[in-house]
Amino acid sequence: MNRKIVIVGLGPGDPDQLTLGAMRVFEKAGTVYLRTSKHPTVPFLPPNTILENFDDIYDRANTFGEVYDTIVARLIELAGQPGEGPVVYAVPGHPLVGESSVLRLLEATRKQGIETEIVHGLSYFEPIFGTLGVDPLADGLVVLDATELAEQPENSLPRPHGLELPVTRPLLIGQVYNQRLAGGVKLALMENYPDDHPVTLLRGAGIPGEEGRIDVPLYELDRHPEWTDHLTSAYLPGLPLPDAYGTFANAHYVVARLRAPGGCEWDRAQTHASLKRHLLEEAYEVIHALDEEPDALPEELGDLLLQILLHAQIAAEEGEWSIADVFREMSEKLVRRHPHIFGPDAENTEKPNWEEFKRTEKAAKGDHSSVLAGVPRDMPALQQAQALQRKAAGLGFKWRTFEEVMDKLVEEVQEVRETTNHDELVEEIGDVLAVLASAAQGLKVDAEEALRLANLKFRRRFEQWEAIIKERGLDPHQMDLAGLQAIWTEARKRVD
Repeated sequence: MNRKIVIVGLGPGDPDQLTLGAMRVFEKAGTVYLRTSKHPTVPFLPPNTILENFDDIYDRANTFGEVYDTIVARLIELAGQPGEGPVVYAVPGHPLVGESSVLRLLEATRKQGIETEIVHGLSYFEPIFGTLGVDPLADGLVVLDATELAEQPENSLPRPHGLELPVTRPLLIGQVYNQRLAGGVKLALMENYPDDHPVTLLRGAGIPGEEGRIDVPLYELDRHPEWTDHLTSAYLPGLPLPDAYGTFANAHYVVARLRAPGGCEWDRAQTHASLKRHLLEEAYEVIHALDEEPDALPEELGDLLLQILLHAQIAAEEGEWSIADVFREMSEKLVRRHPHIFGPDAENTEKPNWEEFKRTEKAAKGDHSSVLAGVPRDMPALQQAQALQRKAAGLGFKWRTFEEVMDKLVEEVQEVRETTNHDELVEEIGDVLAVLASAAQGLKVDAEEALRLANLKFRRRFEQWEAIIKERGLDPHQMDLAGLQAIWTEARKRVD
């Protein structure tokens, strides 16, 4: 039968802060196993207690994870050996505050059915709160681990565990144990805070003769190696919401303030209907930036986001919905439509048919309207044509081969040639464009994008053509077609 494992907190370092409960456990224990002997409280443990430590593992292991796993394996082994009384394992501070070895031990003992007991100790937080003079509850203090904060997520994914910096609340970062880690923490913080934001480095909290603090600007966080070791924490006061630029909370605040009493008259006067034109304009400006001014893209995307925030703010003021509903609808839809990525058995789930998925969703909502109902009537005509044909193709309504589409195109062009009535000509030209859109759809070409790029190409060439005409003092109205085409060819060579 396995022996119980009792996990005891040694407190932050002041022997006077060792709890009576911990001392009673130590007095009864024959042997106490210390994660490390390098703790100020160790010399004050009962003299008759045998002290064993795991310091040698730190010298042999390559990573902290390896250290902790080795300690856990040894403690599990001891629990399986015969002996009187429990296995006593002592750790600095509180067993559940910044103690990875304890978390791993608890997981392992749960799996093996070994009983555990936690004997609470004072953590290093309490002395820090005293030094700073803060109430963590009243101030809304957020506590983060330095290693996790400094870790750079792959592929620009959000930080692990949804770790987004709550910059409007005070931040306490624990275990800034060396200068290199301090540098990683600094870089992570400078993504969200001003470079000169105040930081307080606290060392040796709760340890007599070791306690100290130094106030530095954020950009100097890693320039004080004498202040960064296993006893170091960093504290940052929160940013006032109006100054928290670069955060969604600030953007939300700015828009709400503009529409609040005493805000901007123009913003306060806007409605869902009045903003429609601006939404389109800002979307087109984003497209322009993508094509011709990539450096302006952050600004233009911001202008587009403003339109979304304004619509959300108007709806919230009217008690309809809020920006949280926008995020919820977006995320739930994307997760629902990607079971091969987010599903419980993602690896064994086939990639679903997107259109079929949307039809299933509509049916579940009791919506049995045409598959074409979801294509906006105000969408640009060429883009709308492809969207309509894509929806129809989802039900099998499509040409089977590219040659069939080309034959239809020839037929429609011939009808244009033969038509003399203007109204009929408008209809026939529309048919030609619709068939061209279908051909592009079959070739997986975005017809709207293809025509837009052709327009950009024409614009560049024609502007160069105009420049040549002006350079040579020519009057295009007095030139024959061959002369105009010769200059056009020259313009193409200059810009292509």
